[in-house]
Amino acid sequence: MRRQPTIVVTGVSANVAVPNAVFDAAVNLGHQAVVPADAIAGVPADYAQAVVRHTLALVSTVTTAGEVIESRRRRGAAPASGERH
Repeated sequence: MRRQPTIVVTGVSANVAVPNAVFDAAVNLGHQAVVPADAIAGVPADYAQAVVRHTLALVSTVTTAGEVIESRRRRGAAPASGERH
């Protein structure tokens, strides 16, 4: 069985770009989307948190940046761009 590709989505803005990337990856392409909630931002901040909780959590795995890094280390993956060694 082929492993499903995983895309980690970070950045700005939780209002438009992040949900669009998650839906493109998870819904349109059938990939697993992972969203480290502490690695995205939006305005106002409480709206961004609501988008994560009520929208992104339905179609992606919501986690933290630290958990993503630790998961990569456990699997022996090479550090991602900007990742601390």
